[in-house]
Amino acid sequence: MKKTIIATAVTALLASTAIAQDATVGVDAGAGASADTPSLDAGASTDTNVDAGVDTNTGASGKANANAGAHANANAGDVADNTYGSVMASIKSSANLDLSSITDESQISIVLLSSLQGDAATESASLDAELSANTDAQAGLHSRLEGNSAISAKLEAEGHAIEDVVSVKTKADGSVIIYVDDRG
Repeated sequence: MKKTIIATAVTALLASTAIAQDATVGVDAGAGASADTPSLDAGASTDTNVDAGVDTNTGASGKANANAGAHANANAGDVADNTYGSVMASIKSSANLDLSSITDESQISIVLLSSLQGDAATESASLDAELSANTDAQAGLHSRLEGNSAISAKLEAEGHAIEDVVSVKTKADGSVIIYVDDRG
């Protein structure tokens, strides 16, 4: 039995060498998967990306070279920051938010309301109601934003006015999200 397996393997190797003498065969297979789970109130989510690829090359020698790799990456919070619920929750908290720690070195991101995930037809009306209920807080926020040069510069660089800001959210890592109403 052992001799039969060895003979079969040698025959297969010789046959593949004869067939692939001057030929190179490449196979590349890749797969990806992503799962997102937003959380509206806690501001947390899971974003998992998995990529796997296999490269197999057979050269003139008939020897197969295989390279396989896999990569996994998990990010929390990215999806939840782009939802109507996240903006509505941050409206109340940004009324008393201390902006003095936000400097030119801070990572500042601008999220446009037109890019939010969710049902704009229904959730936009809820957002507008929340903004109307907090007009005094909005005025105070705008006043504090004018006093922060890093935020003012970021808004100006991207073509937005302070009056268009509806909320500011700071994250645990010190980064800042500025929600801008671009709905016109």
